[in-house]
Amino acid sequence: MINLSQPIDLTDPDAEAFLRGIQGNIIKGHGRDHTSHLILKIIGEIPAAKKWIADFSQKFVTSAAASNRMTMSWKADVNSAGEPFFMFLLTAEGYRKLGFTDQQIPSPMNIPFGGVQFDPYFKLGMKVQTDNSLPRKLPDPPVDQWETPYQDTIHAMVLLADDSKERLEHSITEISNSIKGIFQTLTIERGDVLRKKFLRGELVVEHFGFQDGISQPLMIRQDIDKEIAKRGNAHWDPSAPLSLVLVEEPVAPGNYGSFMVFRKLEQNVKSFWESVEELAGKLGKPVDESAALAVGRSQDGIPLLPTAVIVDGTDANDFHYDQDDKALLCPFHAHIRKTNPRGDVPRNLPAPAEFERFRRVVRRGITYGYRPDIGLPSGGSRPEKEVGLLFMCFQSNLDQFVIQQEGSDEKDFVVEGVGPDATIGQSSAPVPQTWPGNVKHTMANFVKLKGGEYFFSPSISFLTGL
Repeated sequence: MINLSQPIDLTDPDAEAFLRGIQGNIIKGHGRDHTSHLILKIIGEIPAAKKWIADFSQKFVTSAAASNRMTMSWKADVNSAGEPFFMFLLTAEGYRKLGFTDQQIPSPMNIPFGGVQFDPYFKLGMKVQTDNSLPRKLPDPPVDQWETPYQDTIHAMVLLADDSKERLEHSITEISNSIKGIFQTLTIERGDVLRKKFLRGELVVEHFGFQDGISQPLMIRQDIDKEIAKRGNAHWDPSAPLSLVLVEEPVAPGNYGSFMVFRKLEQNVKSFWESVEELAGKLGKPVDESAALAVGRSQDGIPLLPTAVIVDGTDANDFHYDQDDKALLCPFHAHIRKTNPRGDVPRNLPAPAEFERFRRVVRRGITYGYRPDIGLPSGGSRPEKEVGLLFMCFQSNLDQFVIQQEGSDEKDFVVEGVGPDATIGQSSAPVPQTWPGNVKHTMANFVKLKGGEYFFSPSISFLTGL
């Protein structure tokens, strides 16, 4: 029997059957370069909707076991286009539309280590995330300022991923034809991996130009061992238990799914770099060094803290803020420190290290929007809109995401008066951050929510049994 309090070992005789029951992309990312996200609303008869979901899941949805097999097959022939990947997810309103009661809708596990025991976020939905009655709220724009499709009632998402754009478009057409009269497609979001060349190689970046996806919680024992062998673990433990993301379904005991946050985040690249350039002038430092202070890493992913690797060329990640408890090297308001405080919480707040580690999320986002300028030495004409991140993360409790986002926006996390996250923080009245040399400079509001929703990724047996 698989123990959720630990990572999974692929040599465990129960591992294969366990992974066949869980959708891919949760425990480990699907790894494709292109995605499409069909945001759906049920408009047809409920029996027809259930039958379509069951048939689609039986034929297409990719299990975690199949996803692992696909990855191994692709690694054996990296020049191939691999295989397409599929997921199906439901919102709380989607469950209700299909006839499930609130008692049958997935609920998070109790939050350990001093957290609240009730998580209302999924059942209420993202549209009420600013409600004062919530344990934690976010400074998101009013719903009437979201893109029109997201103002509607969302019931489901079909997530498609592929390394072949042509095959991906064919899959979209096939699915779109099959759902006519059953689902309305509110919108289709398309994501594409963005790459940029650095001296140490071509790396995956986000739109501000920084390497992305370096530090992720790892829940497969073999992946953990491989990372430690390359990066070391003198300071940072990259492992995570399965309970970080998996929760048992109330209507299917012994079967597991995961809560997924989906947020379309527009990035104002021009404004971010103009602010960095202003900061550089105040600090008397190069622009690249000043930008690294806002993010916590240089654009090519090297952290501000001295960090060694065992295997040359490996992304450096073996560091801990015990090495910089006064934030002399990496500011408290730097993006990677705000979102993954690595020891700052037990040192500065009345919460244990276990609380901090359990509040990690598993990020699966992908960039959207066209960037012909990304490889130009001067930065070219940096966009102000229509580019950004299709942010996705999985967790066993949405409080994990909300507390992380709240910390990014909050001026007093994790130390009083530090201001918001200098890269992704949102605030109507941001407090100026304090930079080296006691320089005051405000960096905030470069990222804007355009719409989103909370989803649940059901077990495959639940989907095929509808």
